Amino acid sequence: MKKILLLSFLIISIVAVQAQDQRLSKKEKKAQRKAMLTEQTKEIIEANTWQFDAIRMLPTTGKARNLTTNYSVVLKDNEVDSYLPYFGRAYSADYGSSDSPMTFKSKIEDLSVEDGKKGGYIIKFTAKNKNDRVDFTFSVGSTGSTSLSVSSTNRQHISYQGDLIPIEEKK
Repeated sequence: MKKILLLSFLIISIVAVQAQDQRLSKKEKKAQRKAMLTEQTKEIIEANTWQFDAIRMLPTTGKARNLTTNYSVVLKDNEVDSYLPYFGRAYSADYGSSDSPMTFKSKIEDLSVEDGKKGGYIIKFTAKNKNDRVDFTFSVGSTGSTSLSVSSTNRQHISYQGDLIPIEEKK
C-alpha cells in the first residue's frame, strides 16, 4: 500500500512539474509572438506597402457594426485602393448614387508617418474620390492592431477597427 501511495505521489509531482514547465513555455511563446508581430509591423510600415483589413465600423451616429465581408484599404505605389462601407450623413452627394463614398482608387497626397505611443505609428494621408477630399488617419499599435479615422469634406466622420497586414499576393 505504501508503495502504491509513494508511486502515485511521485507521478502527481512529475505531472505538476511538467505543467509548470508548459506554463513558462506558453509565456515565452506569447512573448515570441509579440516580438514577431512587432517586427513584422515595423517592416510593413517601412516598406510603405500594406493592407488594412477592417473588422468593425464605428459611425459617428448609430451603433457600431461588425463587418462580415472583407473590407480593406490597400496602400501601394503611392496609391490608395479603398473598399470600405459607409454609414452616416452626407452633406453633399450625387443624386441617385448608391455607391459607397469610401470605395475608390486614388493617388495619395501629403503622406506622413510618425512614431506613436508604445512603439506604434500614426499614418496620415489625403486622397480624392469622385468629388470629395478624404483624410485618412491610421493609429497602428506595435503588433499591427489598427484604428482608422476617416474625415471627409462632404460626409460625417467615421472610424474603423482592424489589423495591418502585408499585402496578399494574388495567385
